[in-house]
Parts: sequence; C-alpha cells; structure tokens
Amino acid sequence: MKILEEERGSIKMLLERFDQGYANALVEKLLESKDITFASALYDHPTKRNPVVTVKGKNLKKEINSAISSLEDETHAFEEKLRKQ
Repeated sequence: MKILEEERGSIKMLLERFDQGYANALVEKLLESKDITFASALYDHPTKRNPVVTVKGKNLKKEINSAISSLEDETHAFEEKLRKQ
C-alpha cells in the first residue's frame, strides 16, 4: 500500500499487488465505520489495473488499519472453513 495523497480528512492510496475485489471489500469495511464519510476504489490506469482507494473522514489511518485487520480475520476464518470440508 502506497499513500499517493494525504490531506486533512482525506487519503488516497495505491494498492499494488491487490485486485479490485480486495479494494471493493476494503471500501465496504471502511464504510461500516461512523468515522468514514466517503470511500471508493478505482483503477489507476486501465492497463496497469492497480486499485486506488480514496477515503474521507476522521481517524483515517486507524480506520484503514482496522478495516484491513478485519478483512484478514475474515479471510483466515474462511480458509479454515474450507479446510474442514
């Protein structure tokens, strides 16, 4: 993850080596927080296809880290369920 722009109440970050599906899941997790007022994911360029996530709100770095951690927990739980089948 690389921060492209950071202003008060706004962060734009590039998610290299991630796909649009992960970026969209991150956006959904971020929007669950009352401190996040806006979140979106778009490609930086059609041929490069690296998602760029824009987030606006309060406590952005804390909320982003929390959302990423939550996605990791969900992914691990999903993997465990698959292994048990």
